[in-house]
Amino acid sequence: MKLAIEIKDICKEYRLGTVNHKSFQKDFQLYLNKIFKAIGLNYNNNKFQHINEKILALKNLSLNIEKGKKIGLIGKNGSGKSTLLKIISGITAPTIGEVYLTGRVSSLLEVGVGFHGELTGRENIYLSGSIMGIKKNHIDNFVTEIIEFSEIHKYIDTPVKRYSSGMIVKLGFAVSTIFESEILIVDEVLAVGDKNFRKKAMDKMLKICEKGNQTVLFVSHNMDMIKEFCEQCVVLEKGELVYFGDTNNALNVYNSL
Repeated sequence: MKLAIEIKDICKEYRLGTVNHKSFQKDFQLYLNKIFKAIGLNYNNNKFQHINEKILALKNLSLNIEKGKKIGLIGKNGSGKSTLLKIISGITAPTIGEVYLTGRVSSLLEVGVGFHGELTGRENIYLSGSIMGIKKNHIDNFVTEIIEFSEIHKYIDTPVKRYSSGMIVKLGFAVSTIFESEILIVDEVLAVGDKNFRKKAMDKMLKICEKGNQTVLFVSHNMDMIKEFCEQCVVLEKGELVYFGDTNNALNVYNSL
């Protein structure tokens, strides 16, 4: 059994209050809270009474995913799905634990992530390919195919900041799948695209998986898509793994939650 992803006892901890609030008033109150606490005084502001509270987004999660499998990842909002995908993608690191990957990872997690808004669609294709470690002359061979698949010929030389969310998803999906990697991660973003493109995207992923050398992690709240595409599913609840196995059984577990 060859593993594509091996996850060993990972935890991801977040501390409330360490994220920028994008508000001068809130940031200043947070700053005062830290100063008063440092000198032993109590800055009594109810808004920040839980400032040192820690949240465990993932709790002692271990998981082995075989190479070439189509795996669904399901769970309620806040169950830890996005955190797990970001750790596997290398966007964030686990607080404790280890993740081992076999091969290159391409991920489509959030609309626009990985694209530079000031660059055109064509320029972003080359940027994405370079980030994935692909040489320019190799990228040249796939540019036409990516543009055709993404259906944005007219706008390919327009800055991405002027694209709609659907256009960005189409281009992102085309880049992620046509520059083939050993591990493909697709989050809920496909819900943004139109119905015809979703069907086209699913067919593309199925075609990729027929080769048997690419592992796909697929997240969706559309259980029909999960059932159609995934042979196995991971079910998360409050940061913990509650089930990993047959898709039908996984859906029963998910519905019971």
